[in-house]
Amino acid sequence: MIMPLKVAILYNDPPGEVIIPNGEEEATTGVLEEVVAVKKALVVKGHQVEKVPLQPPLDTVPRVLRNIRADVIFNLFEGFEDQPHSEPVVAHMMEEMGLHFTGNPSRVLDLTLDKAGFKKVLQQAGVDTPDYMVLAPDNVNDFRLRFPCIVKPRDEDASHGLSPENVVSDMRQLKEQVVRISGRFRGHALVEEFIDGREFNASILGNSLHELVEISEIVYTLPPGLPRILTFESKWSEETVYYKGTEVCCPAEVDAGLRETIKAAVLSSCHAAGCRGYARVDMRQDTDGGIKVLEVNANPDISPEIGIALQAEARGITYPDLIQKIVDLALE
Repeated sequence: MIMPLKVAILYNDPPGEVIIPNGEEEATTGVLEEVVAVKKALVVKGHQVEKVPLQPPLDTVPRVLRNIRADVIFNLFEGFEDQPHSEPVVAHMMEEMGLHFTGNPSRVLDLTLDKAGFKKVLQQAGVDTPDYMVLAPDNVNDFRLRFPCIVKPRDEDASHGLSPENVVSDMRQLKEQVVRISGRFRGHALVEEFIDGREFNASILGNSLHELVEISEIVYTLPPGLPRILTFESKWSEETVYYKGTEVCCPAEVDAGLRETIKAAVLSSCHAAGCRGYARVDMRQDTDGGIKVLEVNANPDISPEIGIALQAEARGITYPDLIQKIVDLALE
């Protein structure tokens, strides 16, 4: 029998009158749909739920947190627009106040938010990841990787800033994209050697011990010449070629050997990060059949029918049961 709890859902509430600087409002407002789904699941499980929206400035957040009266906080806060590091800062505030909250602690959110810095951690842990550099317009001539490469923001998620042009094959294209990305996203760009193999993601549940939920494959059916990447349009713009040409297959069709390779990469990555609660690992298969980890998302979208929710469903775990499991892990 589940003991009824008071649960507060914490999330970033985008002000309706504010124009998003990067013109990618769908990802920012998408969290509101996630909040509705999580609240419904918690109510199904018999819990008393309140929604606690956060808006900038950051220094007003402690007052909001101190006024919460709940047994546990369901943390869906993804950071204020153009302030990604506010995400771990708010988690740290909750830790300092002794509040129970779902998902990863602030140190993990902070570590994995810096994609370049975390790649060093992966390498030290023996996890294979594409070669990379952090570049800006003033040091782009130091480039020493092999083309093709992909240029992306160093500390963003939800595919912010990603379009077909991010995959570059010569210095002219590289310089253009480094200028664009560094200009839009706080002065630096992460440049990786582009792995054009099968793309997988997999989620874990657990605190000290991690359990693989299931593996998904991103399947592309794009026109010739378009790079197979998860662009911003792939996730958020339903009428685009990328949205229509990107599908998810779950469970992924992999043989036993590849499944074990993926599982080992996922568990090693999450262990290296120190993940708690839940997380998602994004990967690609190289030409030798190996798995290269692209990143660990320590606060992934948990909306129904995508990501970890889709993978849980493939395991026979209903959405309300998944949400309940995440709450239980927060209270361990």
